[in-house]
Amino acid sequence: MLQQHKELGISEQIDYQKFYLDSVISNSVALSNLEPEPIAPEMVDKWSIKPSLAEKLVDILEFVADKDEFTTEQIVSHFGFNTTTAKRYLRQLTEFGYLEPHGGNKNRTYGNKK
Repeated sequence: MLQQHKELGISEQIDYQKFYLDSVISNSVALSNLEPEPIAPEMVDKWSIKPSLAEKLVDILEFVADKDEFTTEQIVSHFGFNTTTAKRYLRQLTEFGYLEPHGGNKNRTYGNKK
């Protein structure tokens, strides 16, 4: 799909990377009730979403879909990411409007956006 959009020139008109993430999420049955907030234009350049990263983010969203609250440590344990990587993924999902952080940096938990 991404290659097709590039060939048609659509990738220059829209942020095809964000489009890919949204399409992967919208086609996931477990995540069908999530509705992200629009991304601020300044955030588009800040986060680079490649298809492989989009799939990891979707895996995280599927893992936490039925959880009220979860921690970075749970993501690290389940996926085998290092702590820095898990925090980066959670921060991206928060910035994109899929997750909501709770608490300070030391005791931070996350919940699904309602």
